[in-house]
Amino acid sequence: MKFSKEEQKIVKVIVECENQGGNLAMALNYSRLLEKHGVGIVDADCEKIVFLRKDLYPDFFPFNDNAPYVSTLLNLIEKLVKNGHIICGECYVKPLVIGAIHSEWIKPGVIAVNGNEVIIIEGASRGWYGADRQEKYFWWNKWDSQLSEVSNYLYSSYCVSEELKDLVKNNFKTDEEIRFAKQQLMTWISIGVSALLGILGIIF
Repeated sequence: MKFSKEEQKIVKVIVECENQGGNLAMALNYSRLLEKHGVGIVDADCEKIVFLRKDLYPDFFPFNDNAPYVSTLLNLIEKLVKNGHIICGECYVKPLVIGAIHSEWIKPGVIAVNGNEVIIIEGASRGWYGADRQEKYFWWNKWDSQLSEVSNYLYSSYCVSEELKDLVKNNFKTDEEIRFAKQQLMTWISIGVSALLGILGIIF
């Protein structure tokens, strides 16, 4: 199974966090992968919202070619579950925001994030605001349908297949690539030994 560089980082986090008693959402928060990519995902009171950080993603851009990280994440999770590499269990405690270290309700429709930021999920002011009360992230509905399908996986306990663990352990090299590398090594060793014996034969 082949993974892109971005997918490899996500898979590695999923495997490393398997036995920490949480879910995929908690693993992503622990790794801060979404935070680094300027992505926040809110799943609260039936609202499933993707936020993108304004300084990384301008409000208006050709969406077909930009901000692929959310699609990469959601497509990867779907693929891992479908292929049996992630087996999901029962729903586990949900972080309100995936992509933030801490989040909690402060009143209906308003979530406090990291102590000094707020997310408003209802009304005309819906958005994610920084400590200066300026909009820090903006809402984008491109992934609403896909997020609805994947959200149960994000918030469920999970276990990882042995194949996926081995792949991470071997730095994402397939069995064929590992065998080829070993054959190459043995070939170079044979060449080195032959060369050394040839030199020793000349000297002695």
